[in-house]
Amino acid sequence: MNSILLLWLYTLVFSVVHSLMATNSLKTKLYAKGLAVHHYRLLYSLFGMITTVIWLWAIYQLADAPLYQVDGMLRYLLYAVQITGLLIAMAAFIPIDGAVFLGLKKAEQSNDPFVVQGVYKYIRHPMYSGFMLVLLARPEQTEVGLHLALAVCLYFILGAKLEEKRMLAEHPDYAEYQQRVGAFIPKLF
Repeated sequence: MNSILLLWLYTLVFSVVHSLMATNSLKTKLYAKGLAVHHYRLLYSLFGMITTVIWLWAIYQLADAPLYQVDGMLRYLLYAVQITGLLIAMAAFIPIDGAVFLGLKKAEQSNDPFVVQGVYKYIRHPMYSGFMLVLLARPEQTEVGLHLALAVCLYFILGAKLEEKRMLAEHPDYAEYQQRVGAFIPKLF
């Protein structure tokens, strides 16, 4: 089977499994069986890390071919974009309690926190935005690498839509925040 087709198939399976793990219906069932919220978050984090490693390992086993390589000043500009992406993604963790995010500590509130401090004042999904910049600004790209970047970006966009539905249900003020703050790119006006 074609490497690109396999990549999209692997990504579809990974995305569906990962997204199902984040559904409120699954959470409700697990909570009803006695699983604490922060224990679910920890299991979700561990499951996510393990499945991500397996998914990426499978993708990096696929046959690949060079697509392009950028040199000169443009190469350094792309590196600057990637560094900016990393800084944005890292800034997303500053206003968040990392221990709660990973499930190592119990949260003070039962629902997902509604954070509007730091980089969240300008972008609703800074982690996704930052990682998309890192993936799309690679100065050396292969066929599989480009399709992986596109698949991950699509997953982030669709995942953000699902995340926002959940946030709207849990936080009535989120609708105003959506209107005021850009999802992946800051609104200029």
